[in-house]
Amino acid sequence: MSKRKIPIAPYIFIAPAILIFLLFIVVPAMEGFLQSLFTRGIIVRQDIPALRSRFVGLFNYQKLVSDPRFLTAFGKTILFTLITVPSIMVVSLSLALLLQEKIHGVGIARAMVYWPSMISPIIIGIAWRWILGYDTGILNYFLTLFHIDKQPWLIDNARAFISVIVVSIWAQTGFFMVIFIGGLNTIPDSYYEAARIDGANKWQQFSGITLPLLRPTTLLVLVLSTINAFKVYQLVTVLTSGGPGRATAFLVQNIYEEAFSKPLSVGYAAAQSVVFFFVMLLLSIAQFKLSKEESV
Repeated sequence: MSKRKIPIAPYIFIAPAILIFLLFIVVPAMEGFLQSLFTRGIIVRQDIPALRSRFVGLFNYQKLVSDPRFLTAFGKTILFTLITVPSIMVVSLSLALLLQEKIHGVGIARAMVYWPSMISPIIIGIAWRWILGYDTGILNYFLTLFHIDKQPWLIDNARAFISVIVVSIWAQTGFFMVIFIGGLNTIPDSYYEAARIDGANKWQQFSGITLPLLRPTTLLVLVLSTINAFKVYQLVTVLTSGGPGRATAFLVQNIYEEAFSKPLSVGYAAAQSVVFFFVMLLLSIAQFKLSKEESV
């Protein structure tokens, strides 16, 4: 009786992906969790008391619950997410419906809408800071031409928060519009033709055909845009630096400041990163489960 040969080729092909996943996801996550159990700074020297690492167990996690700075940053991140995600979904779907039509110049229009998503968040932040600046901003310059007072777009708490939301929506809409267009193209035209024959108007076609069949794509956009909202950092750092005050200081920026701006706070920042990691993990699991249910 001959032994069954196990093919090696598939394992060879997936080995690089597994190795990258272990090196850049699993190992850093484990290291971050281990660091969260200590009070330590960026530099650790056990022979110098001020730089000594000390095991504190779950103390850093207990501290999170009562830290107003962390709770405020986390709350602002959730508020930012609750506003930007529905806005991105509505705007990107509306543009997808508009630009899926086969009309002259639609390719150029799609490219123009998609273009911001190809630009680095740092460049976007610099450009919009130039536009929204108080004294030298282009927008305020045009307002003064119409004898309208300059507006503190980036130096007023509420307006700075709104400005970050608007810029974030502008930067991401094109990417999600393309995803929605891909989803719309999978819906057979025969469904709409049958609906028109039955006398269905545009709204009835949209609510009865487009939305139900677009649900898997909508779930994908929902999860991806939520993850992006929680991860926002570069754009905000360049545009407002978390200000004025801490009006636009979100979770990732708070983690960075804890790690690099305070002594012996790397462990506490690591604890915040672990919480952030589990939030992202839960969102990813939710996306996987919902996608699996839709495919059944």
